[in-house]
Amino acid sequence: MRLQGRQADLRYWATGLAGVCALLLAMQALLCLWQARALQLNLDHLYVSAAAEHSLADALAQDSGERSLRPLLDSLMQRGDLGLRFLAVRDAEGVVLTRAGIFESWQLPRLPQSLMRQMRDRLYQIVGSGGSRRIVSAQNRLLGSVEYRIAPGEVQGVRVEAVAALRLAGWMSAGVMMVLGVMALIGWQRLRKQQPQWAGRANPQRREEEESRSIELEQLGGRGGALMQTLDYGLIVTDRETQVRYCNGIAERLTGWPSADAAGRLLSSILHVVEEGGAVRDGPVEAAMKQGRKFSALVKLRGRNGESRPVDVTVSLLRGTRGHTDGWAIALRDASVKLREIEGLRREARLSQAVVDHLEEGLLTTDTAGVVRSANARAERMFGYSRDQLVGFTVTKLMPVPFLNVPGVRITDYVVGRSSGKLPKVVGWRRDATTFPAELWVQSMRVDEADGLVVIVRDISERLRGENLATRLGRLLDSAVEEVYIFDAQTLRFLEVNRGARNNLEYPAEALARMTPLDISDDLSEETFNGYIERLRDGDRDHLIYRCRHKRANGESYPVEVRLNFSREEEPPVFMAIAVDISDRLAAEERLNQLAHYDALTGLPNRITLYDRLQQAMLAAQRDPRVLGVFFLDLDRFKAINDEHGHEMGDQVLKTAAERMQSTVRPTDTVARLAGDEFVIIAPGLRSADDARFLAQKLLARFDQPLDLPGLSLTTRASIGITLYPLDDSDIEGLLRHADSAMYDAKQAGRGCFRMFNSEIDPQRRRRLELEREIHVAVALNQFDLLLSPALAADGQVLAVLSGLHWNHPRYGDVGHDEVMQAAGRAGLVADLELWQICQVCEVLNAPNLRPLSLPCVVAVSGWQLRDPEFSRHVIDLLQRYSISGERLILALSPDGLAEAQTAPADPRALIARGIRFALRDFNAVPEAKGQIPLTFALVNAADPEVLESLSHRRAESTGAVRWITYGIASESAKRRAYAAGIDACSGSAVAGVRGASALEAWLETRKPD
Repeated sequence: MRLQGRQADLRYWATGLAGVCALLLAMQALLCLWQARALQLNLDHLYVSAAAEHSLADALAQDSGERSLRPLLDSLMQRGDLGLRFLAVRDAEGVVLTRAGIFESWQLPRLPQSLMRQMRDRLYQIVGSGGSRRIVSAQNRLLGSVEYRIAPGEVQGVRVEAVAALRLAGWMSAGVMMVLGVMALIGWQRLRKQQPQWAGRANPQRREEEESRSIELEQLGGRGGALMQTLDYGLIVTDRETQVRYCNGIAERLTGWPSADAAGRLLSSILHVVEEGGAVRDGPVEAAMKQGRKFSALVKLRGRNGESRPVDVTVSLLRGTRGHTDGWAIALRDASVKLREIEGLRREARLSQAVVDHLEEGLLTTDTAGVVRSANARAERMFGYSRDQLVGFTVTKLMPVPFLNVPGVRITDYVVGRSSGKLPKVVGWRRDATTFPAELWVQSMRVDEADGLVVIVRDISERLRGENLATRLGRLLDSAVEEVYIFDAQTLRFLEVNRGARNNLEYPAEALARMTPLDISDDLSEETFNGYIERLRDGDRDHLIYRCRHKRANGESYPVEVRLNFSREEEPPVFMAIAVDISDRLAAEERLNQLAHYDALTGLPNRITLYDRLQQAMLAAQRDPRVLGVFFLDLDRFKAINDEHGHEMGDQVLKTAAERMQSTVRPTDTVARLAGDEFVIIAPGLRSADDARFLAQKLLARFDQPLDLPGLSLTTRASIGITLYPLDDSDIEGLLRHADSAMYDAKQAGRGCFRMFNSEIDPQRRRRLELEREIHVAVALNQFDLLLSPALAADGQVLAVLSGLHWNHPRYGDVGHDEVMQAAGRAGLVADLELWQICQVCEVLNAPNLRPLSLPCVVAVSGWQLRDPEFSRHVIDLLQRYSISGERLILALSPDGLAEAQTAPADPRALIARGIRFALRDFNAVPEAKGQIPLTFALVNAADPEVLESLSHRRAESTGAVRWITYGIASESAKRRAYAAGIDACSGSAVAGVRGASALEAWLETRKPD
């Protein structure tokens, strides 16, 4: 105890010394850090002022003005190693020549410049440390001065080891100061309520109190010892120096020391605590008494006679009226009987645990909150955790379903008797992250006034594997997020609809049972859906994916992607459709498309969209007689607006300009932004260059009006370059390049105007382009005439009549059949002209003079026409309208057209059934009357000399009933060679000529026998 007193005194001194040291170290740390900052700031000023003098000295020596000094100041401000916030240059008289700073561009509307400059100076004083330096010449002549402000800590040019050392010393002192301060604070808190031992020793009444305290301890032992004796407890009372003052009878028996012998001895000499091997332990009782704390434990106590026994020991502190420690009371009780009872209980518990461990089900005991308190061996194997690891787990961790995914569900909700129906099934979660289905039995229990639960878990994986697969799949499909529909293959009525579909559609199950997929599809036609069904029934595909919109009971609709499957194995066969709501996907695709194809600032189409629309417009212009205008527009002096008013105002100018252009052009035109202030306008359907000029003048007039911007009104003009397609027959890049070139011509001409790109076109190409554009008008005005050329056999008999057409062009005169059809092909009017020709032929064949002759007429058609059901219906309708027999109409196909027509499933057969015959024209190989389309005639063009040379050989190789006709015979020699080669008939200017319908009738009239 004396030692404890001395230790307490030392604590007081140590605490005070630590506080003083912490205060001194704090002052040292602040001094070091302040000196380091001051030194670094002085070095930064020296570095920055030297750099400024070096850069500006030459310019000041030459008396340069602001124009020369301004770039030097900007370069100094942009140097990252200087950390400049403000820089001003004065001449020798102190006049400010120029200044630069981070706040110089700030300008508040309607604020005088003097106040604005004062505000900037105040801001510079706040954000930086200022300095100045005189600049002198080599002759020591004052050239001027420089004022500056730098951001402390941002100057990178000067790094001195002395500054770093001062900072390190300051921070180290601060760290040690904090440690000492914390130690002093903790010591002061502990000692604040304790009185030092020397204070007690200085008390003159101490000796008297100690004598009375010894008597009180003996009296306390006498009074309490008898009471403890009756409770079967031994009692030992000691003073504060741990000297024994009293022992009762039980304490004498347990220690083996009589009270008279033990009196005055130290407690450690009579109370021996031993380990399991018999070795004496360092006294835990004495240790607790020295530390001034209570102690209670079951120890092994060896008596004076050497016998050891288990004893419960409790040490309590005895305090006087003033709170000082008077002594200790040690209560002892023999624990041999208790240990035997505990061992018996443990044996019973091990037996019970063994029985529980042999159960087939996992058994857990928990509290009412579901925290596991114990588990059997089966539960260990079931969840993969050891018994110790399971203790403390919650049921929600071991079986997260349904306790985690269903809000408000607790383990107590599953107590037997509270739930209705069969026991609930849950999902267990093993340690290796695998799951298993389980069933639960939960029972309430009460042990030692504490409520708890007995949870029996049964793994039902094997049982579920034996269940019907269809049932399990049905449950999964019904709980799926996707919409699942199973409908009859014949009636198409729904047989099963999962819960997800019912929730999305909001129809009752009874209504869905009477509906089909077409009833819930908003934009799916019956023809299209039946096509999907038939393709799956035919076995061409195992599944189909299509998109449509499903409509809810309230009339709303939403987009879905449907995967349709056909199951032939079911009896009867069924279709299964799985639909996924793709609203979010389409919205995301729309957002990505917007970002990828439109300018973020103006909302106009970007370069990608411009190229696509320009490509489509060029294709349309090839079929349209009108021209396509490409306008390249650039804002004049836009860079000056950016430099003077800032980029934000420049962005406002671009957006306003885009709105003006869009409001000026037609809705069918496209306004796109290329980059910066460059825009492109696509204007299709212009009648001529005059329309392009009118639109350009309209755009320029709009830009003559001021732009109303927030707080500002600007007038910016535009320069426009124009090129016209197909007069400028270039690709996309060429058109943009030519329009750009014309725009630069406009800028060279004074800006604010437009220029047209001048493209030279050769006469033949101009003729082709004009025919292509004007053939639409020719069809509408019926500017074509039918031409007929009789094909005569060698004996003069008319075997057939070949038809063609020509165009009476207002400028180019007579345009032949081949050139007309080429222009029609480029304009997309081939089908119209071929049907027109068939209609005219039927009208001619129905003429009174030609009907008795029953002459067949040959009309050239495209093979792809036979794949179009409308073409066959039109031809058959014409034959019926003019009462013409099908044998009198011969459709001539090219080899490629014949191959394409052979793949048509039904339409050629419908024409053949009406008696219409077919011919092959312009071929290389020898034709044969085979395949789906039988050939009656073979037409050979005699305009090619090589054809005439090979006629004899090719005709000899031909077999079957195909009759040969050579057309384009222009000389008597060519006619003789054709007949000599075995050709059945010839046609051309050297045979019977080419005639109109009325001329043919007159010619045939002259050939009638008298």
